[in-house]
Amino acid sequence: MEGVTVDPLPDWLTATLASDATQGQGVVQPGLRPLERDWRIAGPAYVIQASHDDNLPVVTALATAPTGCVLVVSGHATSRTATIGDIMASEFAARGALGLVTDGLVRDASEIRKLGFKVWCRGTTPTAPLKLSPGRVGGAVDIGGAFVRDGDLVIADDDGIVIWPIERVPELLARATARRAQDEERLVQIRRR
Repeated sequence: MEGVTVDPLPDWLTATLASDATQGQGVVQPGLRPLERDWRIAGPAYVIQASHDDNLPVVTALATAPTGCVLVVSGHATSRTATIGDIMASEFAARGALGLVTDGLVRDASEIRKLGFKVWCRGTTPTAPLKLSPGRVGGAVDIGGAFVRDGDLVIADDDGIVIWPIERVPELLARATARRAQDEERLVQIRRR
């Protein structure tokens, strides 16, 4: 997966509208939260399958993560150690990654917030991970009950995380656009009362 390109997405695209477009399909189970409440992100996934308490494949992905991607790290749902800290967040940001969605924990949260590297995670910990299991970089993963492949679109904000299959992005964007128009019309009618 060389550099990733996705047509510019409208800045109004939210997780709520993305979920409405799929009728609730592709929604990551609740529990993963942004480190900063007002963060929003939309970009193509670059998936990483890690092992419990181990982030070696995340380290490996530093060399291959394409510019403009959202890293999606699965396998840390029960880990007690961090998926990344501020040093790795800085490295990924410098290489052009947009952010990270992990079913695990992160550390150095304050520094990551200051950096502005957008992270969705299950929580924080001071504990560093092991670096023993190679895991897998690329392909497909399950994160919070949602199936994600390299290139699928990740849409995340404070309401949650939604995955759009890359081949359905034009159709789903049209549905989200129609839903937004309906919602705006309804708000206009409410305000007229």
